[in-house]
Amino acid sequence: MGTKMRKLFDYFLIFVALIITLLFYFNFDLEGILWDRREQTVISTDQLKADTTVDYIGLTAGDDIPLLKTGQDWENVLNYSTYVTVVPVSIKKTNVYSLATWVGYFKKRSSGADGRRLAEAEKNIFDYSADYNPYYIIELQDGTRLLAQMTRGIAKQIENGKKVKLPLGQKVGITKTAKTLLKPICEKLDVTSEGVLYTIDNNWSSKNADNIMFGKYAIAFVGWILLSIILQTIADKIIPKHKEKYDI
Repeated sequence: MGTKMRKLFDYFLIFVALIITLLFYFNFDLEGILWDRREQTVISTDQLKADTTVDYIGLTAGDDIPLLKTGQDWENVLNYSTYVTVVPVSIKKTNVYSLATWVGYFKKRSSGADGRRLAEAEKNIFDYSADYNPYYIIELQDGTRLLAQMTRGIAKQIENGKKVKLPLGQKVGITKTAKTLLKPICEKLDVTSEGVLYTIDNNWSSKNADNIMFGKYAIAFVGWILLSIILQTIADKIIPKHKEKYDI
C-alpha cells in the first residue's frame, strides 16, 4: 500500500474509532451506575402525609404509593399535588427536551455575567446536554400513553426490557414551547399532552448532571484516542507501512 493510500487508511481508522466511541458515549449508562449507588430512601404514604412541605419527587416509592395502571388513573391525578408511581409497559424517546429546573435561563460567562438565554425547550436527535431533561412517552397497562420525565439511566433500563417501578412522581405542567414541539409525535401516537409525569430527583440531579456529562465526555475522548492507536497498531501488523526508497 502506497504512502498516500496508507494515510487515507489511517484517517479512515480514526473515523471508525470515532464512530465506535460515539456509540459507546450514547449507550454508556454512567448516570444509571451512580443512581444505583446512591442512598435510597423508601417513602410511604404515611411519610408523605406527615410532612407535606418536603419535595419527595424522585425518591423511591413505597409499596403503598398509588400505582398508575390506566388512563383514568392518570386523569384522577391532581397537578403538583398527588404522588404516584408506575411500571411502564414500554417507553419511547421523543427527542424533545425541557430546560432542567435547576438550570438558570441564562448561560453564565466566565466573568460571571449573564450570557445567552437558553431555550425553555428544544428538539434534538442527540442527547448531549446536562442542561436539558428528555421527554419520554410511556405506556400504561391499558395501553394509555402519557408523557414522562425521568433520569436517563432509568429510561435506558426500561428500553432494555427491564420492568422498573419509577420513583415518586407528580403530574406537572408543560411549557407552550415544549407542547408545540411535542405536538406531532403526541398526535401520531395518541398521547395526551395535558401534563407530564415528572419523576426526577432535582436535588440529586443538580449535583450530578454536569459531572455525569463531563465524565462521559472524558471517558469517550480517552477511549477514542486509545482505540485509534489500537486499530492503527493492528493495521501496521497486517498491512506494513510502505517504506520509500531513495537512491544514494
